[in-house]
Amino acid sequence: MLRFDRRDGMQACWARDALGTSFLDAPVHWVPSTQGFLDGALAGLGWGLNPLMLVAAHLTARRLVELVPSQRLDVPLHWQHARLGARLLDGLRATVLEAAHASLPSSAAHTNAAPLHTSRRRPVPS
Repeated sequence: MLRFDRRDGMQACWARDALGTSFLDAPVHWVPSTQGFLDGALAGLGWGLNPLMLVAAHLTARRLVELVPSQRLDVPLHWQHARLGARLLDGLRATVLEAAHASLPSSAAHTNAAPLHTSRRRPVPS
């Protein structure tokens, strides 16, 4: 299993929703990088949740497969910035929100993440 860091509980949340258990007794690879996390899944190090937009081409090409097809986990996205100097970030904030509304499948407040694994091996959840 891949985890971003020790606070990353998304795989357990997905397992609870998809499999009825959040107890995952599996070897863990810690990968604190978004691109590294994807690269780890592509290399076959384990399974983990990735943003759907990041892995769509890999799913289409069957380099990655969903463990339970269409079993997704909605994850709230948050935009935060310090109040001090906030006016300097107003333009950036508006641009990010506009791009999120135009690009994300459900809304700018949520994204879809799917548990993925390489197509070379088919993991069996325990």
